[in-house]
Amino acid sequence: MRNLWMALLAPIMAGFVGTSWAQETYTLKIACVLDPQHPILIGARHMAEVAEKESGGRLKINVYPSSQLGGQREVVQNVQAGVVDGVIDATATLTNFVPQLGVVDLPYLAKDAATAFRLFDSPVFEQELGRSAAAAGFHIVQVWEVTFRNVYTRSRPINAVADLKGQKIRVIPSPSYIALFRALGAAPTPMAFGEVYTALQQGVIDGAENDAVTYQTTKHMEVARNLALTSHMMLANTLYISERIWQRLPDDLKAVIGKASLEARKTVTAERATRDAKALGDIRSAGINVTQPDLAPFREIGQQTYKELSERLGPELVGRIVEATK
Repeated sequence: MRNLWMALLAPIMAGFVGTSWAQETYTLKIACVLDPQHPILIGARHMAEVAEKESGGRLKINVYPSSQLGGQREVVQNVQAGVVDGVIDATATLTNFVPQLGVVDLPYLAKDAATAFRLFDSPVFEQELGRSAAAAGFHIVQVWEVTFRNVYTRSRPINAVADLKGQKIRVIPSPSYIALFRALGAAPTPMAFGEVYTALQQGVIDGAENDAVTYQTTKHMEVARNLALTSHMMLANTLYISERIWQRLPDDLKAVIGKASLEARKTVTAERATRDAKALGDIRSAGINVTQPDLAPFREIGQQTYKELSERLGPELVGRIVEATK
């Protein structure tokens, strides 16, 4: 009888031996407010492909563009709570949750993308900002994209700082953005990204600011026909995973996410370079009035806000980040 029971149990026990916690599959929901054809979303889809392949099918990443999982603030709150697994969004969007990230939004901080990526890949960034983000509930996987933002308006072209006076400009709800546009004489107007097109169309706001490619892909250029090349802020689009979710993932899948994220960044960088190379030409061909104001007064005013931001963020943090971009 004993031998009979052993024979019957052998296949079952073999199944248990061949199964372990490491074989569990995981599916991550990653949110983004940007449209499906934005370079970030092209990179995100590539990340999902790499992750599934590298994990042998154990890790699936589903990407939800165009605010499908909610507006920016709602999604970020849900990522913090572990309800949504991750989000690809700007550091500026998270400053209400991780105030220290506001240091990335210092006006005219980095002269170009190469300088910015040296900062984001440095130990200083991890020490000063990565740990703060984790403590607030967000694991920073990697900064994927650095863009420089310009102002676009419905009716009044921007040829000088004075042209911004009294203009309602939609900004990311970040203290750094609000401080800059207030200093420039505008009326900074925080607003969810998904509401900007209609607000421009209806005249609720006079203008907004973003990089040239996003200005195109969102079709904001249809309702705001003046673009001023101000390059006033650097935007760092970043992949965040909820810290609660991150801590539940096995180490090998964390490594897979890191590798897939790096591949995604390469894809985004290549796509962005291709788009940037022709964006301004396409914008001009579409009949947009493109102006190139003297940036010296913009820089001077922007750097005057550093004192105010240092008081809020701490002079030591600001000093270390500024030094890392030299």
